[in-house]
Amino acid sequence: MDFSIVELLLAFAAGIFGAAIGALPVWILCGLAVLIGTVINMSTGQSDIINLLAWGTFLGPHTSFAGGVAAAAYAARQNDLDNGRDIVTALIGLDKPKILVVGGLYGMIGYVLLWMLSLVPNYSELAWTNTIALAVILNMFIARLFLGNTGLLGNTSGVKNRWIPTDSGAWVPYQSKPLMLLLLGFAVGLPAAYFAEVMPGSVGLTFGIVTFLLIFMQFGYKVPVTHHIALSASMLTAATGNMVWGVGFGILAAFLGEISACLFTYHGDTHIDPPTMALVGTFTIYPLLDYVGIFNLNANLVWLIIAMIAFLGWLLLSALKNEGNLKEKLALKVGG
Repeated sequence: MDFSIVELLLAFAAGIFGAAIGALPVWILCGLAVLIGTVINMSTGQSDIINLLAWGTFLGPHTSFAGGVAAAAYAARQNDLDNGRDIVTALIGLDKPKILVVGGLYGMIGYVLLWMLSLVPNYSELAWTNTIALAVILNMFIARLFLGNTGLLGNTSGVKNRWIPTDSGAWVPYQSKPLMLLLLGFAVGLPAAYFAEVMPGSVGLTFGIVTFLLIFMQFGYKVPVTHHIALSASMLTAATGNMVWGVGFGILAAFLGEISACLFTYHGDTHIDPPTMALVGTFTIYPLLDYVGIFNLNANLVWLIIAMIAFLGWLLLSALKNEGNLKEKLALKVGG
């Protein structure tokens, strides 16, 4: 990726646009562009819509989405917005140009971060991580440190258990239970992996569908947030040629998203995106596994590994979410 002043200015425009219409709406537009671009790519082999628009400087989440997130954090810091984690509100309605300018500046930060990450060499045939996702997360870390007051891991004072959503601290509470995450990981990971295997060039298809689905969340409906599951599953299937690995990494992404929410989002005063954090995790793990030759294992062993991922993810998250209850029970026994 070559550094370009024109692209840097475009990133400024993207951050303003993301702030103006809101972080979630601009992310939905990115998903729609991926969906349209994937269909065009499957039909004609032309990938410009995906590469230049969806993941490019204007709609790419490292500029537009991250800019919208930072602008919301700044608006809350200026007491112009009630919640710095609000990614739904179109900030143009606040009629404060300086808020949009902050979005633009963070759009530029996102572009510079992506350029810097693109300089890191790959150590296997696969990209060393999802550099766009990592640029988004680093951008949000910067926004939290400079525009928030809770630190990266949030403020858990007065909270019994970091790992359980509360009225004041939650991401998507109706999909926070371990069993629900396991079901969603399978229900979205399987079709994403299947389509990636049987339809070459369809990696973004399921991702685009479930991302565009978030338009209903914009209007207040409870819908699942699963684009990290879809993208992890489809990319792993495309990379390995084995949809079983895709399903496994879809399930892994589901658990990583919730763990990330508990660590960074629940108790923070700015938004740090759990699905994006999950994508950083899965896209960093799979080149490591490729480098050591894990993907060449016997098919039966693959099934065993996937079962272990599902079981360990469920077990770990269940234990963490029950931590507070266990402490209370132990305290009662000791006190009694």
